[in-house]
Amino acid sequence: MSEFFKYVMSIGAPFNMVVLIVLMGSLCTLLGTIAAQVRIFVSHRADVQLKRELVERGLSVEEIERVVRAKGPEEAIKG
Repeated sequence: MSEFFKYVMSIGAPFNMVVLIVLMGSLCTLLGTIAAQVRIFVSHRADVQLKRELVERGLSVEEIERVVRAKGPEEAIKG
């Protein structure tokens, strides 16, 4: 990693900053994408867990569908 950083810094003065900015932007985008995917996975997992709990409680299919369709205020905004 340090050799790569030395190589980038050895590039001409204005271009090394451009390369560093592009690398930082790409890294931030990658981390944001990973965070979004983790959030989607956690949300899906919580939804599955809720459905399992409702089945274990013995709710009817109609009741489970009604509970799953009900959206909280933050979910209604997302659509």
